[in-house]
Amino acid sequence: MGVPGEFPYDAGIHPAGYTTRLWTMRQLAGLCTAESTNARFTYLLEMGESGLSLAFDLPTQLGLDPDDPAALGEVGRTGVSVATVDDLARVFDGIPLDRVSVSFTINATAPMLLAMWIVLAEETGVPPAALRGTLQNEMLKEFLARKAYVYDLPTSLRYALDVMEHCLRELPGVNPVSVSGGHAREAGADAALEVACALASVDEYLGGMVARGHAAEAVAARFSFIFGTDMELLKEAAKLRVARRRYAERMRDRWGARDPRALKLRTQVNTFGSALAYQEPLNNIVRATVQAVAAVLGGTQSLHVCSFDEAAQTPGPLGARIALRTQQILAEETDLARYADPLGGSHVIEALVEEVGGEVDEWLARIEARGGMAACVRSGWLEGEIEELAFRDPGPTVGVRNPAPSPSESALLAAERHTVTGGSRDVHRPPWGPELDRLRADAAAGRNVLPAMVEAVRVRATIGQLCTALRPAGPVPSPTSSSRESDERASR
Repeated sequence: MGVPGEFPYDAGIHPAGYTTRLWTMRQLAGLCTAESTNARFTYLLEMGESGLSLAFDLPTQLGLDPDDPAALGEVGRTGVSVATVDDLARVFDGIPLDRVSVSFTINATAPMLLAMWIVLAEETGVPPAALRGTLQNEMLKEFLARKAYVYDLPTSLRYALDVMEHCLRELPGVNPVSVSGGHAREAGADAALEVACALASVDEYLGGMVARGHAAEAVAARFSFIFGTDMELLKEAAKLRVARRRYAERMRDRWGARDPRALKLRTQVNTFGSALAYQEPLNNIVRATVQAVAAVLGGTQSLHVCSFDEAAQTPGPLGARIALRTQQILAEETDLARYADPLGGSHVIEALVEEVGGEVDEWLARIEARGGMAACVRSGWLEGEIEELAFRDPGPTVGVRNPAPSPSESALLAAERHTVTGGSRDVHRPPWGPELDRLRADAAAGRNVLPAMVEAVRVRATIGQLCTALRPAGPVPSPTSSSRESDERASR
């Protein structure tokens, strides 16, 4: 077992653990409109939350304006609708951007939301360099697991690298990517493949940035990660130890990193929504607590705990408050934060670390033998492996035998209200002007699109206009036939 704060950081990246610095309590929120999301953020901050995490609706994730016919029925359903910088201004109304860390759960349209964040900071008197937070900006896992992409894989990766490059140059407090294994896990991967997907993705992103002339060590120092925790409490805690150890070793041996900032894996952990059940929803409080304990014992830097009602709806105020209070109770009313490495020296943990670590190494070898992460996504092989694993996982088993409830009248009315609000919303588009022409030209010429994107956002270009300007000619291909089949299943 390692020593907290010392290479390879399996025992934690801080010498004192949580005894001097608690994890960030960062509950994900995004509710239909900018105003309702602002109200939820204000509520969570008043309840003691220490960081914000913003979720966007599907049209925003896919670069569709809310009055686009393709967005009908989806506006505001899975998060907040943001079409222009003015929408983002309403989300953060009264919230000091230079004093609150914000995580943006956005990927395909990460360049657009980053540009809006920068312009919003400027217009509220905050120097963009003072912004703190993280952009998810993780396109490999989108093609592998979530499927919320706008452009083909090479184009998507290019714009993700543009975001990383701009943050390295201009935004010292912003982590430009949150490399994810957790989404593959939610799709069906096991704990070892979850870690392997994240580590293999690191090589793809670092390779792209090194090809642009950046030092791998400088880029990696700004990486953050997303993992999840499931119900095998001790194995999940051990998994996070494995992730830190393997990452540190690979950064040292493969990329020549020596700066501790580039060797330390910093992670946000989300308790898994796939572990929740809509039947007997109060049982989910227990499930989420077990997973939160696993994350804390595993040494996470930031934590989101699922709400008990999340399997059935967007979390309500009660569910959001209980999820936050779960974190606060663990931090303040238990002894979990009193020891730097509470699992250090455990023979059970050591055995689990060896077991999971060996499986991670096997997955990494298989991925590398097939050409790396991007090649495995393109071929469909990795998605097939995840689907096979998904069939073996029974999911929640206690209290889930009740039949599915029919939608309540209030739920149907809420859905109808979202549809009507989104479909009739008036987005005042500026004419296609020189700012958008410059953005289109930079995209076509292969230049970093962020400077022109910021200029276009200043004149109130919409997310739909921005996405259109970046779109290469021709349709967006699905990476594999397997991916198309997955999309069809998801739509059903």
